[in-house]
Amino acid sequence: MNNYLLVGDYVHKEVASTNRADYIAVIVPFRDDDDNLQYGISQAMKKMKENSIYPTEDGIDILSLAGLVYLADTRISRRLHSQDSWTREIAIELPVYNLEKWTPLEGLFTRMLNFLTGDRWIISFRKRDEELAEKPEVEIPLPEFDAVTLFSGGMDSLIGTINHLENYHKTALISHASEAHTKNAQSKLLTQFQCKYPDLDPLYLDLWMVFRKNLIPGGGNENTTRSRSFLFMAFGVFAISGMKGVSTLEVPENGLIALNVPLEELRIGSHSTRTTHPFYLDSWNQVLNGLGLDLSVRNPYWNMTKGEMAVACLNKDFLLQVIQDSISCSSPQKARWSGAAPQHCGYCIPCIIRRAAMNKAFQEGKDSTPYLIESVLEIAANHSKGKGAQLRSFQVAISKIKRQPQLAKILIHKSGPLSGENDYLQELSDVYHRGLLEVDNFITKSSKSESLKQKEE
Repeated sequence: MNNYLLVGDYVHKEVASTNRADYIAVIVPFRDDDDNLQYGISQAMKKMKENSIYPTEDGIDILSLAGLVYLADTRISRRLHSQDSWTREIAIELPVYNLEKWTPLEGLFTRMLNFLTGDRWIISFRKRDEELAEKPEVEIPLPEFDAVTLFSGGMDSLIGTINHLENYHKTALISHASEAHTKNAQSKLLTQFQCKYPDLDPLYLDLWMVFRKNLIPGGGNENTTRSRSFLFMAFGVFAISGMKGVSTLEVPENGLIALNVPLEELRIGSHSTRTTHPFYLDSWNQVLNGLGLDLSVRNPYWNMTKGEMAVACLNKDFLLQVIQDSISCSSPQKARWSGAAPQHCGYCIPCIIRRAAMNKAFQEGKDSTPYLIESVLEIAANHSKGKGAQLRSFQVAISKIKRQPQLAKILIHKSGPLSGENDYLQELSDVYHRGLLEVDNFITKSSKSESLKQKEE
């Protein structure tokens, strides 16, 4: 087991490590041999420049910090470098341009990353003198947008984008992908938008940030998406810092997933992701305020279930037409274990919530999404093999909330601290309650329908 310190560097061109008494220090070069910024940052800046978007120094530093965090999260193995096979101890040191603004935020960054990934982070900054932000050669007006929104290629971001386009908003879509299946989903949906809304073609800004395996000496590799939202939002802030007319980065996510209350006691901790949790989004707003940026992040669907989002979609016919091109599954690649192409498994938590949403918004059988396992009865019968574990967890949580509805006010605090007025907390408990009942309705309806068909056969 080793603790790591990753040091961002704009001078060195090669990764170098030094063994210290109680940790390994690793220099991570941000420039390649041609002096270009690495890890997809240079390519992202090039595309933005082509669209007259020039991110600021603070925007670049936010993205660079996120890059180091994402590197550490994906290239330091929990199995090799944690005492409990989960919690790693990682320090990050980054050179930043406006050091006086960044230094007071070290503790805040540490807390939000501890919350997000379940590790123990230490974040520190030092002065960067060199300017990295590009400026236009001649004075030009910055492009103005009505909306800037994260676009993962999932159902929620699909609905959010449709709503903006139906409202004739000039929209910028912020995307990140580290594997081909997600990228392919985004590309398919973009093509659909271009055909449906040819006069409102949204600007698509994407970051392809991947690191070669074993980049960190002795670190190994970690299959995780815990820090992906930190990189995702950082890229959004990076982009929006060079725009005009918009000061809010939208993070579209239904309220049930955003809260991500553990369905069972055993799912607290490593199984409970927090990528859009209210506490985490509030931490981002504290960071942006501390940097003196007139920007904020917001989840416009925090008090809606996924099904309610689908019902309220401003073009349900189009949503139904393209839903199969979006991707919600937690791990579509696992379909390969069954000899199938990557696709929705049908039985993970995001798949179950997605199927429940489609059940609420449309008639039975309307969902054109291919699922590896369609049958709810088959999923339930696979409990001992693991494929039915998530469904069973939902059933446990649903049974509990039906017996004692008042527990919702307590359970919403299980996945992280929540603050706010009583009315706000009540809305959070209500969306949690409605979200579970939405899933319950899907399970009950599908099970009855399948049982009836079996009897008829």
